[in-house]
Amino acid sequence: MTADDITSASDCEQSPKSRPAFMEIAPDHETLRAYMRNKQAIAEAIRALRRIIHERGHDRREEDCHDLMVKLAEDRFALAVLGQFKRGKSSLMNAIVGREVLPTGVLPLTSAITILKFGPVERLLIHREDWSWPQEEPLSQLAQYVTEKGNPGNVKQVKMACVELPLPFLRRGLEFVDTPGVGSAIEANTATTYGFLPNCDAVIFVTSVDTPLTAVEIEFLQRIRQHVHKVFFVVNKMDLLGETERQEVLEFISETIRRQVGDGAASVFPLSSRLGLAARMAGDADAYAQSGLKDLEETLATFLSEEKAATFLTAIIDKAARILADESGEPCPEPAEGPDMAVHKALDAVRTKLTALRDSLFRAEPSGENVEFAHAALPPVVTESLPRAAPEPTDIAADLKTRGCPACRHLVEAALDLHSHWQYALASDESVQAGFAAELGFCPLHTWQLLAMSSPHGASLGYTRLVDRVAHDLATLPPSAGSAAAIRSLLPGRNCRVCQVLRETEQEYVARLASFLQESENMQAYIRSQGLCLRHLGLVVAAVPDEVAGLLLSEASRHFAECAEDMQSFSLKHEAIRRALHNRDEEDAYLRAIIHLVGERNVQAPSNMDGEI
Repeated sequence: MTADDITSASDCEQSPKSRPAFMEIAPDHETLRAYMRNKQAIAEAIRALRRIIHERGHDRREEDCHDLMVKLAEDRFALAVLGQFKRGKSSLMNAIVGREVLPTGVLPLTSAITILKFGPVERLLIHREDWSWPQEEPLSQLAQYVTEKGNPGNVKQVKMACVELPLPFLRRGLEFVDTPGVGSAIEANTATTYGFLPNCDAVIFVTSVDTPLTAVEIEFLQRIRQHVHKVFFVVNKMDLLGETERQEVLEFISETIRRQVGDGAASVFPLSSRLGLAARMAGDADAYAQSGLKDLEETLATFLSEEKAATFLTAIIDKAARILADESGEPCPEPAEGPDMAVHKALDAVRTKLTALRDSLFRAEPSGENVEFAHAALPPVVTESLPRAAPEPTDIAADLKTRGCPACRHLVEAALDLHSHWQYALASDESVQAGFAAELGFCPLHTWQLLAMSSPHGASLGYTRLVDRVAHDLATLPPSAGSAAAIRSLLPGRNCRVCQVLRETEQEYVARLASFLQESENMQAYIRSQGLCLRHLGLVVAAVPDEVAGLLLSEASRHFAECAEDMQSFSLKHEAIRRALHNRDEEDAYLRAIIHLVGERNVQAPSNMDGEI
C-alpha cells in the first residue's frame, strides 16, 4: 500500500461504512463538507437579495452583494507552520498530508515560502522575483528550489513555491504553508518568515523536546500573537524521551506559554511526526493514534469547520443583513397589495433565512444541521407551478411543411420552450432547485438538452442540490450487494418533468391532428407532406375512422418507398461522381427515412426508457 493510496481524494471521500480498514487512520472530513454546504446556503440568500435589489435598480447595493459573493468565493485560509530552525516543521506537514512531499534534512531551507494547496493533479509552480508567470516543474524538483543545497543563498530568486495536490484536507480553500525556520545562520529566512506573519489566519507553532522554547522562540511567539489569534502548539520529537521526561517537558512548555505569552488556555499537542508519517504510510491505525498526530488532525479539522467557519460566515451574514436593512428602509406598515407587497415578502424571506443561518452557526448541534435547515426552510416541491408559456395556437397545416414528422417537430419546439423556462428557473429559484433535487432531475435525454441551453454557472446553481442529495443518499447505504437496487433508484429520469409535459403535449397534438385529418381538404395537405413517423402514425391511426386510417397507411407506404428510391439514386450518383445531379429529396432521403422510422432525435428517449417520450 502506497502513500498515494492512503490519501487519494476518492478514497478519503468514501462513506465510513465502506472505507477499507486502513482509511480509519484518516481524520473525519465531514465537518469540512458541512462548512461548504453552509457557505452554499448563505450564497443562495445573497443571490436572492441581489435579484431583488437588481429589479429595483439600486446599483450600489447590488455591487455590495457582489463583493460579498467574491469574499465567499475566494475563501482562502492560510494555516502556517512556524517555528525555530530544525524543529521538524516540514516533517510535521508531511505527516499531516500522509506522504513525503516537502524536503527534510540537516540544512535549513532557503528564504522561500512553500504553500500546499488543492489541485486536481499534482504539480509544482515556482514563483520567482520579477517573473510575471509561475514556472511549472515536476514535483520531484521541489528540493532544487527550496533547500540550501539545491538553491544556495536563494540564487534562483524563488519568492514562493506552490505545490498543488489532490488531497481532501486541502480541498476547501485551505493553504497549508511551510515557512523557513527562524534563528538559523541564514538571516533572510527569519526575515521571510516574519514578513509572512500578516498573511497568516492561524498558526501551528512547532517546538521540540531537545531544546524546548528557547528565548528566540518566545520572542517569535510574541510577534506571532500580534497578528494571529489562533495558535496550535506542537511539541515534536516526543519519541526521543521516556514517559517521565515527556511529562516534565510538557509541563514546562505549558507553563512557559502561559507565563511568557499570556495564553493560559493554549492546547499543546505532544507528537512524533516521524512516527506519525510512518504509521500513515503503513496504514497502522494504532501507531497513528499513539504518535499523537491523530489528536492534532482532528482538532485542526474541527477548527477549520467550526471556529473558522463561524467567524468567517457570520461576518458575511452580518454584512448581508446590513445591505438588506438599507434596502428595506425604515420600518413601515406592510402594504396591502401590489408589487410593493411582493417585494416586502421577498425581503422578509431573505431576512428570515439569514437570521436562521446565523443562529445555526452557533448551535451545539453539528454543522451538518445547517444543511437540513437550508433545505427545510424552502417551500415543498413546487415544480408543478413552474411557469409554462401559453401554447401558441396549433397551425397543423404549417407543421405539415416540415421535412420530418410534424408531430415530432411540434414536440421539439415544446421541449425547447420548456428547457428555456427550466434553465432560467433552476439558475434563479431556490424552490425550483429544491423540487428538482427531490425528484432527481430529468431523464438522460432531457438532462443533456437542458445542459446544452445552460451556462456552466447556471448548471452549477441548478444541480448543486441534486448532486448533494445523491452524495448524502449514497453515504447512508450499507456496503453490500443489496445496495444495488437503492443505487438504481437514484438514477435520474423516473419523474422527469419534461417527459411528463411532452407526453401530455403529444396526446393533445395527436387528438388535434386526428380531428384535422378528417376534413377532406386537410387530407390533401397531408398527402403533400412528408407524413408522420411510425410512432405517431400508429397513435393517429388509432384515433381516426377506418377510411382515414387507410389513406394514412397508403401514404406512409408511398413515402417509405420513395425514400428508398431516393437513397438508391443518391448512392449511385455519389459513386459515379455525379454529385451535381443530386436533388434535395435524394440528399436528405436517408435522414427523412430515419426520422420516419424512429422519430426526431431530440424527442425520442433512449431504449431503456421503454420508448416513452
